[in-house]
Parts: sequence; structure tokens; C-alpha cells
Amino acid sequence: MNRIFAILCLSLLTLSACRKYKDGLYFSPWSRKERIEGKWVVTYAEKNQQEVTNAYKDRVWEFTSNYAVIETLDIGKINGIWGTMTNDKDFVIDYDNGIRNIYEIIRLTRKQFWIRNRQSELILHLKPY
Repeated sequence: MNRIFAILCLSLLTLSACRKYKDGLYFSPWSRKERIEGKWVVTYAEKNQQEVTNAYKDRVWEFTSNYAVIETLDIGKINGIWGTMTNDKDFVIDYDNGIRNIYEIIRLTRKQFWIRNRQSELILHLKPY
């Protein structure tokens, strides 16, 4: 009985250590890269505690397996590269026009990608396109 209790406690500690993001899963069979790859659209956007979803409704971000990013806007496309940094929560987009956006990953699953821009405090809730 003590052995079963010890195994249970160890399992719970291991699962809690796997949680990387504030609103994330405890465990995922997919790597962070695999969860980010794909096309994403905004379901909710907030800046300065004000909802601004309509300003992002026509944007699509495509994150490819070779770390390219294509952001499609109603006026055209912006290209760049994306990546993660040594901190598991950091997500960076470097656009070809010289703009760099650094985000904190809040939630990351295959169907939800929530990020907060560290400079502007813009919060984006993304879902697959």
C-alpha cells in the first residue's frame, strides 16, 4: 500500500512539472513546435483590458515546420521567421521588415494558442484556420 501511494505521489509531481504555461496542459504528446505549426486565426484579442478582436478578424498566421511565418492581412502578406527561445514561454516572430514581436505563451494546445505580446500587452487567442 505504501508503494502504491509513493508511485501516485511521484506521478502527480511529474505531471505538475510538465506544465509549462499558465493556462496550458499538464502534458502533451506533441512537441511545442508541432503544436505551433499550422494556420491560425484570432478568436479573441485584448489590449489595455479592452476587447479589440475586430481589428484582427481578417488576419491569418501560418507557422511552417521550417520556422517561416506568413501573416496574411487584408492588404497583403508579411513574411518572417518564428521561433522559441530558451525560456519555454517565449515565442518570437522576426518579420522581414525588421519588426520583432516577443510573446509569452499563455496556452498551447493543438486547438488553442494564446499569446501575450511582451511589449504592447496585446493578448491574442488563436485557433486553427
